[in-house]
Amino acid sequence: MDYILWFLKLRLSILRNILWKDRNTVLRTVKIGMIIVSLQILLIYLFKKYTFNGLIPEDITAAKTVIMALCTVATTFIHFFAFVQSISNIIKNFYKSPDLNYLISIPVPINYVFMSKYAEYVFNSNKDKIFIMFPLLAAMGWSVSAPWFFYLLIIPFYFLISLIPSTLGLIIGMLSIRILSTKLFTRITIFLSFAVNILFIVILSGRTRVISPIYVQNFTEFLGRPFMTDIIPVTAGIRILSFSATGELERLFVPLISLVITTLLAVILVFFLSQKLFYGGWSKSQHSDSKVYKKQSSKSGDFKKSYSHSTWGLIKGEWQMALRNHEMFIPGASLLLVFVIPLILFVFKGYFSEDPLLALYILIGIAGIFNIMAVSVPFNPIEIAVDKNLMKNRFWLLKVMPLNGYKVFDIESIMVLIPGYLVSLVGILLFSVIRGIDLPAILLSGLALLMILYGSAAIYTAVDILFLEKYYEKNRFTGYVLSLVLPALYGMLSAGPMILFFLKDAPIHIWMLSKISNVLTLPAATAVLVATVIVTILLSRKITAVLWEKLEI
Repeated sequence: MDYILWFLKLRLSILRNILWKDRNTVLRTVKIGMIIVSLQILLIYLFKKYTFNGLIPEDITAAKTVIMALCTVATTFIHFFAFVQSISNIIKNFYKSPDLNYLISIPVPINYVFMSKYAEYVFNSNKDKIFIMFPLLAAMGWSVSAPWFFYLLIIPFYFLISLIPSTLGLIIGMLSIRILSTKLFTRITIFLSFAVNILFIVILSGRTRVISPIYVQNFTEFLGRPFMTDIIPVTAGIRILSFSATGELERLFVPLISLVITTLLAVILVFFLSQKLFYGGWSKSQHSDSKVYKKQSSKSGDFKKSYSHSTWGLIKGEWQMALRNHEMFIPGASLLLVFVIPLILFVFKGYFSEDPLLALYILIGIAGIFNIMAVSVPFNPIEIAVDKNLMKNRFWLLKVMPLNGYKVFDIESIMVLIPGYLVSLVGILLFSVIRGIDLPAILLSGLALLMILYGSAAIYTAVDILFLEKYYEKNRFTGYVLSLVLPALYGMLSAGPMILFFLKDAPIHIWMLSKISNVLTLPAATAVLVATVIVTILLSRKITAVLWEKLEI
């Protein structure tokens, strides 16, 4: 118990230093909190208006059935992603965490060290998903006139429901790492994580056959059974959410107590298993196989030749290091899903089937915003992903070399441009072939994609260097917002005019966009695209060169 209290005090001290160490820190925390609350209110309103408006029937019995169905989807989503992410992120968040070397070296039992990381992981992995799930569930409660305590219980209920799948995923991960090599385990989890996410998207897209109403009715009747569904963690979570939304407190008590007991048993189980499994997995993950290569003889002119091709040599070196960074493939693949999801929906659901060029340039715009960020994730070592204070170490090799800022810009932008373009081009070609777009339009779209992604890579490089300035080192939230706002703004300015041009024949309910679309011509949209890309590249190149000279590592 003393160890747990010590770890709790340590985490609270870290949290206090981050949030309210001094007056400036408190002011920054208050500003960030106000921004988050404002965004949450906006999301609640949008979900209420565009998702749940007219979805809940007025009949009480029918409304409870719909609420039960919505809570089933929400609980399934929570279990599904908590389980998959706990397996996929066990190496990054547990075995490769920078503070783990210190925690293991102190005279504390290994299972207590694991529980410290376990509590930290549960909090960090869920806080991002709560940003979407809280307004979604709150909007559902608003639509059904849920009692006031429902909104207070959303966050604690979310953590409670996600604990069992997270714990089971960690147990499976620890067992797998003891049996398999770290490299093989990482490759399997990368493939399974991406495949399962794609399968989940395909199912939601409606490509699979519609489930028979008989099965839906049978499942609804099963949820109505009081004892059996109270002791099963998944169905207990469904009943907890639905009963709290409808205000049925007398029916909430039994599934809540059952889920709490089951969760405590799962936590106790992982506590004892970690004593036998965690240290062996950590020791195994620190080992890396090395190969010895024979030193090749070099001729006198080889150095000059290699230096003249230093840009490509360094880019290849970055690619090789990124390919070895298996642990970061999963976050990159997850971010790439932002491009894959609309691609699947456009192909399987037939969205914009009458205007395939409109859908094509929407995909290009999404690729310009997200795909460069997605492919750039493996270029960041896993230690930097966990501890942002180590971000400067990413550039130490380039900084010690005789390279100016323009050369660094070329290396960093081309480094992410080529894989980002290849990944995006595969998706664009797949969509174009399925939708029957002619060859000239495909070639022009491929050229537009290359230009837009080059500008996106330029922004990524400039923001990556700008993020290391002293101001953003102290104001990381501002840096995060900037790293999202600038690519989004660039994507709208570059691909946006082409999207508006092809919106001419589509029904538009926004008056301003309709007016712009009617007067916009293809030469004007193309000119805006080219000008935006050129200005972005030149500004990013200059900013990178100036900041690189000032950067100290």
